[in-house]
Amino acid sequence: MKTFFSFPFLLIYVLLLLGLLWHWQYKRLAQMVLLSLIIGIYLLSTPVMTRLLFELIGGQVKALSPQQVRQTDAQIIVVLGGGFYRGVEFNHQSHAAFRSLSRVHYAAYLAKKTQLPIMLSGYEAPAMANTLHSFGLQAQLIEAQSLDTDQNAQFSAKLLLALGIKNIVLVTDAWHISRAQLAFEHYGLNIVPAPTDLPDGFFEQVPHWWSARAFLFQYNLQGIAEVLGHVKYRLDYF
Repeated sequence: MKTFFSFPFLLIYVLLLLGLLWHWQYKRLAQMVLLSLIIGIYLLSTPVMTRLLFELIGGQVKALSPQQVRQTDAQIIVVLGGGFYRGVEFNHQSHAAFRSLSRVHYAAYLAKKTQLPIMLSGYEAPAMANTLHSFGLQAQLIEAQSLDTDQNAQFSAKLLLALGIKNIVLVTDAWHISRAQLAFEHYGLNIVPAPTDLPDGFFEQVPHWWSARAFLFQYNLQGIAEVLGHVKYRLDYF
């Protein structure tokens, strides 16, 4: 179902609407829709849209340093999956890819600095474990059954609470951290949010609020999906 609400399909719907409006002689309305589409695509490519979308999910969570982690009561680092890659060049072995890769990288960095154990959560967990091994670390716990964020939280909480672990550092990307925190807290865990892939980190010089960038277009599309997901989770949990 998500596929039919992805950007390519939404663009197709708008183009079909434009064609129908033009065919039915609603040319002025079609021109307004086209202008709105152009403005929307431009805004989606700007930092101001990034800031607005973050505000809609409670603001951008700040980066977390190893020193700050040491000052908490965290007992383990939990890393959420976000994709994998199985390549011929790795002898068909799966590794973390897409958002999983940056999350595992950051978790490994925190673990080496704080000596906290690592838990991997998501169906990508075995692939993430392979990548973690390449960083010289082993996952102490693996939860590989979950298919979405709610299941990440539900299945991870069941394992962790049974072991007497309630305080965790939660690693995922900046867009996802707010919704993930909602889920994990709903299932009884205390969260220290540790986001990665923060927007400013992708630029040598942070662009002006009005300066469009192709990367931000895709980045902000993810933000829109997270805003919708955030609303759904709030309705489900509260």
